Amino acid sequence: MFNVSMSEPVSGQILKQTANAENKRFSKLAAIIQSVRPDVLLLCEFDHPGDGGDDGALANFRRHYLAVPQHEHVGIEYPYQYCPPSNTGLLSPFDLNDDGVISLPEDGLGFGEHHGHFSFVILSRYPIQVDQIRSWQHLLWRDMPEHCMPEGFYSEQAQSVLRLSSKNHVVVPIEVNNQVIHLLCCHPTPPVFDGEEKRNARRNHDELRLVTDIINNADYLVDDNGKNGGLSKGDSFVVLGDLNADSADGDGMKSAIQDLIYHSRINRSVSAGKLTPKSLGGRFHRPWQPRSGRSNEWTHLSGLRLDYVLPSVDLSVKQTGVFWPDKKAPLRHLITNEKGKERAQDGSDHRLVWVDLQLCSQ
Repeated sequence: MFNVSMSEPVSGQILKQTANAENKRFSKLAAIIQSVRPDVLLLCEFDHPGDGGDDGALANFRRHYLAVPQHEHVGIEYPYQYCPPSNTGLLSPFDLNDDGVISLPEDGLGFGEHHGHFSFVILSRYPIQVDQIRSWQHLLWRDMPEHCMPEGFYSEQAQSVLRLSSKNHVVVPIEVNNQVIHLLCCHPTPPVFDGEEKRNARRNHDELRLVTDIINNADYLVDDNGKNGGLSKGDSFVVLGDLNADSADGDGMKSAIQDLIYHSRINRSVSAGKLTPKSLGGRFHRPWQPRSGRSNEWTHLSGLRLDYVLPSVDLSVKQTGVFWPDKKAPLRHLITNEKGKERAQDGSDHRLVWVDLQLCSQ
C-alpha cells in the first residue's frame, strides 16, 4: 500500500509526466517499490480518467519506471492492473456547498479538480478476477443506516445525489495458487478542510464504517451491479488503503477506525499487535505538532498512521513493515532530497506499508 502523490490539478498531466523516464521523483517512488517488491500493490493518489480505464499513465509508469532498474534496484513487472471508477471530480448536477455555483472541486461527488483526480489503482503479479469485482461507488450517503451526514447542511437535492464513497469502495478478488484473496480497497476523504458542520470528518467516519459493513455483510448493502451484501463469512480478505484516520491522533472521529482495527475478522497482530507495521526511520521524525502515537508506526510526515494493510484473521502473517529507512541506512536517500531533508515534494508525504503473508500452495 503506497500513496504516491501522483496527482495534478490539470487532467492529463500525469500521463505527460510518465511519457518518458526523466522524472526524478517517480524514479525514487519506483525504486522504493522495487526495494520492497510487493506482489500486490495499491497506489493511492494516482490520476486516471475516472471512468474505470487507463489513459496510459499507469501503463507508462509500469513500463518507464517499475520495469526499469531504478537507483540500482531490479525492475519489477506487474502483468495485471485495475483502475477503479472514481467519484473524484465527477460534477454533481446540484450545488453541494450552496454557494450558488455548480463547479469543481467543491461540487464534485468526490473532491477533485477533474474526473479521476486523486484516484487509486491496483497492480498485481497474480490474476485479477475482473468479472467478480464488486464496487459501492454509487451508494448514497443518506442510504447508510444511522449515517453521520451533518444535519441541515446539504439540501434535499444534494442529498439525493451525494455518494458516500469519496473515490470508490471496491472488492477485487485475486487468485494466488488456486486461493482467492479479496482486496477491500478504498481511500476515504481526509477529515479536515471543512467547517463547524464537520462534513469531511463525518464522511471519513462513514466511509470507514462502510469498510466494516462490507466485512460484516450488512443487510442494507447493494453494490453497483445490484448484488446484496458484502463479503461472505468464509472469504479471505485484505483491507488496503490510505484511510486518512489514526486511532490515537489527528482530527478524525476515532470510533470508526478503532472499530475497524479491532474487528474480530481483522488479524489483530497486524492491526494493533506485535506485527503492526513499523519502521526504524519514523522514530527520528519530528512532526510540527506533538503526537501521542508510536512514532515507529507512523506512515505520514504529519506523524500519523494513515496507511493500512489489514489481512483477515484466517491469513498467516510472516513479516510486516513501513518503508522509512533509518538515518544512516543506505536507502535513506529515496525519501530525502539532496540536503537529506524529508519533504513531500521530493517523493511522497506517505510511506509504503507492506505485509508478507504465508499462503497455502496447492
